[in-house]
Amino acid sequence: MSSTPCLYGSEAWTEYLAERTLPVRVSILTRFQRLLQDDNTTLRQLSQLIRSDPVLSLQVTRIAQKLHAAKGSSVTSIDHAVNSVGLDQLALLAEGLQSLKISPRNMQQKMYFRAIADSLHASSQAAELCRQRGLPFVEEVRLAALLYGFGHWLLWLHAPLHKHEYQKKVLLEKVDVALAEQDVFGCTVQALSAELAKHWGLPELTLAALDHDTSPSRSDLQLLHRRALKDPRLGQLEQREINQLTQERFFPVKLGNWLALTSTRGWQSKKTLRLYDIAADFLSWPRDRLVAQLHQTCAEASRQYHIPGTLSPAAQMLFLPSEETLSGLIESRELQQLKQHYPPPEKPVLKKPEPPRKEHHTRERPAVTTHASEGLYTQILQRLQDGYSLYTKPAHILQALLRGLHQGLGLGRIALLLINPKKRLLHCARTLGIADTAAINQLIIDIEIPSLFKRLTDKPAGIWLDRAKRKTLRPMLPDPFIEAAHSGDYLLMSVFHKGEPLAILYADDGDDAEHLSEFQYEQFRQLCAAATLALKHL
Repeated sequence: MSSTPCLYGSEAWTEYLAERTLPVRVSILTRFQRLLQDDNTTLRQLSQLIRSDPVLSLQVTRIAQKLHAAKGSSVTSIDHAVNSVGLDQLALLAEGLQSLKISPRNMQQKMYFRAIADSLHASSQAAELCRQRGLPFVEEVRLAALLYGFGHWLLWLHAPLHKHEYQKKVLLEKVDVALAEQDVFGCTVQALSAELAKHWGLPELTLAALDHDTSPSRSDLQLLHRRALKDPRLGQLEQREINQLTQERFFPVKLGNWLALTSTRGWQSKKTLRLYDIAADFLSWPRDRLVAQLHQTCAEASRQYHIPGTLSPAAQMLFLPSEETLSGLIESRELQQLKQHYPPPEKPVLKKPEPPRKEHHTRERPAVTTHASEGLYTQILQRLQDGYSLYTKPAHILQALLRGLHQGLGLGRIALLLINPKKRLLHCARTLGIADTAAINQLIIDIEIPSLFKRLTDKPAGIWLDRAKRKTLRPMLPDPFIEAAHSGDYLLMSVFHKGEPLAILYADDGDDAEHLSEFQYEQFRQLCAAATLALKHL
């Protein structure tokens, strides 16, 4: 697979996966072909079979949606798709379908079918949530929730080495799911699926559910959970925002998939328990009644799609809460075989790679306890705290902050990481004391992905990452940042402009400085806090 271009980012994955096939189970294909050969078969019988297999449902929906797109309409259910396609088109589809019989020792195949089972589980949960709430679009939600996770099916089948790397990060290193996806794939699986869904022309509700712009922010999820807990401090405006979100057609699609994709890693995990509260609030049910309904729906979905040799979503309900890693890692022998047929996890090489660092035979230097220029530092600090007539724009304050940290405090290397509020991306805008070819100059971080940087954008905060903290917070640090950051101590702090995050300051004291001092951290934090104060008064 050496000829395969580097797979990193949603565009590269869309190009790679767009023409890949998804096989159905041998038993399903056999039954499908038999029904089509029988002159007495009705569309209703075919629809029942197609509904029982998510891959077959996806194939039929793609064909039907192409027909509807020409009319400016959209497929609203699996039955609608089957009736739109008709017997002749279904017969043509059956001729081109590929089948797959699971090997009991093949973890890749097991996880492929497990991902499909999770999607059917999500579909069942989403539809049941709609039915219990009395909503009129149950079947449309069922179809959209079924197709929401098709990116996971494709990745297990056509990029198992990437999926294995992702599993290691989540199961062994305890990295957040979204951050692990960003590190391994260069995007979230949701973003990847959204691009593919557009390319394939999937139904409107599926596209809306996969769109990251419709995904609730962390603060939205906190509001949902607070309402579920009957928090009396919620204001009318916050209540209105929550009501607007939960009344969207895509909300049960997302909620069903959150439940399925989270519970697959443990029904008693903290994230799953929070989702119980949100789902119970969605139905205005007591939590115990909601959990009983979720378990029943999960059991029914598992019966519909049972694959011998794989762990069904319902079987996992029987497990006791445990910190031990669940199955999902490919064994070394199978990995060696897969490496001969599938692309390896890679990241794009920087256009201007940083020259190899010289080896520094550093000596333990005494802790820094003084400024490089106390007069300059004090002058800038006072101007930021008390106001200064020449500071009329945010850029002026940031420029003064950089000067105060580099020339006043004397920190050897500074990077200003600006936040693009529309794209929610963090990028390096300026550096001091850092080579132009350094990796940090090309650093881009999505602050919607759960990480330390997302935490820093919630409120003004600073952190000193020494060796112990780097080890503890490793699961919260994106891989590109770790590759770009200093191998020794470094500092991070967010700067806000009128309540909104504007930038994050990065600082270290150079290659030959393995450690920073308490003095440097406190002075760094003091000046950054003063910059936030000055920005507030602009």
